[in-house]
Amino acid sequence: MRWAVVAVGSMALLFAGALAAQSELRPFVDGGSRASLEAALHSAISALPVDGPRRALLADVRAGLGRGESVAETLARATRPQPPVGILLTGYYEPVLRARRAPTGRFRHPLYRPPEATRDRERSRAEIDHGALEGKGLELFWLEDPVEGFFLHVQGSGRLDLGRGSTVRVGYAGNNGRSYHSIGKELVSRGVLAPDEATAPAIKKWLRRNPDETFAVLHTNPRYIFFREVDVPPHQGPSGAMGAPLVPYRSVAVDPTVTPPGSLGLLTAPMPDGTTLRHVVIAMDQGAAIRGKRRLDLFLGAGAAAGKVAGVLRAEAQVVWLVERPPG
Repeated sequence: MRWAVVAVGSMALLFAGALAAQSELRPFVDGGSRASLEAALHSAISALPVDGPRRALLADVRAGLGRGESVAETLARATRPQPPVGILLTGYYEPVLRARRAPTGRFRHPLYRPPEATRDRERSRAEIDHGALEGKGLELFWLEDPVEGFFLHVQGSGRLDLGRGSTVRVGYAGNNGRSYHSIGKELVSRGVLAPDEATAPAIKKWLRRNPDETFAVLHTNPRYIFFREVDVPPHQGPSGAMGAPLVPYRSVAVDPTVTPPGSLGLLTAPMPDGTTLRHVVIAMDQGAAIRGKRRLDLFLGAGAAAGKVAGVLRAEAQVVWLVERPPG
């Protein structure tokens, strides 16, 4: 081997240099696909102000990857890590639900577009479910399952299967201004679920086993979401709060009052399948339940497989936010 003929002193210097480089690059190791990171960078850049500092940083990272640098090399050159932040990580996804454009005996739970009248727009979930918006021409689609409809509100976007191969996308179009209340916490407070049991699958199972109490529990969350039909290519994720398509396992929802949109970070988290996620992520969305710097919601994609992970992901994790490395 070629290095066998290097003098001992020179070899020691080379080894020390390699260790130093490895030490510098190690914090920037990314376990995801390069293509998904490039897609997330492209999506976020397209939605950020042209003269903004976060756009400039993301553009620099994208340019480095375009020149053939590794993710670790690019991040080590362009960014410097902030102190790690311990967080509670949850997940969200884009559900796929059966629906129709007109009501039937089976499809009778409406999905509404935003009302124009302030009084109608501020109605509570219970008032709307009891018919406060009926007859106003606001029905967008009709769902067959009110429980899945409620969780569509929680996710904020979804795909609707209209039958005969027809699928449409719906996205967040506003809310009624009411505070969000977790029905998981509600069931825990009632003593029917333990805190570590309050996952989406367990909540849905309890609601379906107790149909007489379903709406009473759902109505403890007065917040109501209005939707709009959106024209989005099938391969593309839903739009986040930034107005840019979300990328699975790369886009996160944050509290924008403490973490600016477009922020770049390294997320390390234990996953439900026993693996450890180590991904570069970008703050591209926000959510009613995501408050403070120690909460993060990871977008997981669309469909049942993503929903399965999102339903049980609740982990103590760590995020290291990356900022622009100063010159020199």
